[in-house]
Amino acid sequence: MTIKTYYSIAKAVMFGLIILAMIGAGLKGYAWINMKFAHQEAIHKAELEADRQYKQYSDNLARAHTEVVNSLKSEIEDLRKRNSTAINEMLADIKDRNEKITNMGETISKLNENVRDLRVKSDHKYKEGTGDYDEQYFKKVMYRTKDEDGNVIEVPIAWTIYYPNREPDKQWKTGVYPLEYHSRVIQSEQEDGQINTRTEVHFENNKDKASRGVEVPVKITSSEFKQLRKENKEFYLWAPHINFNIDFGIGNFDGGNTIVPGISVSMSGYGRTKNDLDWKFVELGLSSNGDYTYFKFMPFSYNIGNFVPLVSNTFIGPFVGFSTGGETTFGIGLSIPF
Repeated sequence: MTIKTYYSIAKAVMFGLIILAMIGAGLKGYAWINMKFAHQEAIHKAELEADRQYKQYSDNLARAHTEVVNSLKSEIEDLRKRNSTAINEMLADIKDRNEKITNMGETISKLNENVRDLRVKSDHKYKEGTGDYDEQYFKKVMYRTKDEDGNVIEVPIAWTIYYPNREPDKQWKTGVYPLEYHSRVIQSEQEDGQINTRTEVHFENNKDKASRGVEVPVKITSSEFKQLRKENKEFYLWAPHINFNIDFGIGNFDGGNTIVPGISVSMSGYGRTKNDLDWKFVELGLSSNGDYTYFKFMPFSYNIGNFVPLVSNTFIGPFVGFSTGGETTFGIGLSIPF
């Protein structure tokens, strides 16, 4: 090799060492920031945890108490012990699909004991006083509540028919209306990635024409959810991301150093989820600043956002680039996924 070649290699090594030294200094510089804000972060996490507590907005609307746990094994076992056909079918389907239960809960609600008195003899009259065998008195059992404006709402929940001229054991017929219970669940994600759950419960009697479509609020007495804490990290063979890049390269481009922006696609990764990675692997891209254009390969990159509080999802790693003119460059690249 010529002296020029040795010089180029030495220059590349020195540039790499300088970049690594700058990164190390930067990480040390941010270490004290982490310490400084540790207390504030702990307070913020405590506030987020408190924000997951049960809260009653109105009778039929509540925010569930959410407990973040490391395992749902005991809760799933309790479901199996119920020996319910529906639950067993649900658990079997989850197993067949190779899914993982990460959030489960229960909302308990009840109707207030607020039923209209049966003071009126009948809602309908049939052949009254004739002594006919089919003479009957039909009565609706009404549930009474108030809407948001304070107006009284009465919706039938059951019915009874009395036949005064029949045998004692055939004088009464009773039944309940096929009430439709609705439970609306809305989940929102906090800054720390955990979930808040809000539940609204009401029922409707769409069999009765007079009350069809009327939503009757149902009082929620408790609402509790448990969410699995996602902490285990794993390797994802297929975790594609499109990334914006800034390359700090050294190569044969007129013997000078270059700063070149570009676009790339990364294929694999390691982390908590596919969108929360610590490492990215096999990144291919195209970079150009107008003067230099090259195809780039980055074998791996690390998320420095794990240490730098002001940066989120910013990866750094080595790359090799091959220009359209047959030249080769290499260096350090910053990669930011969209």
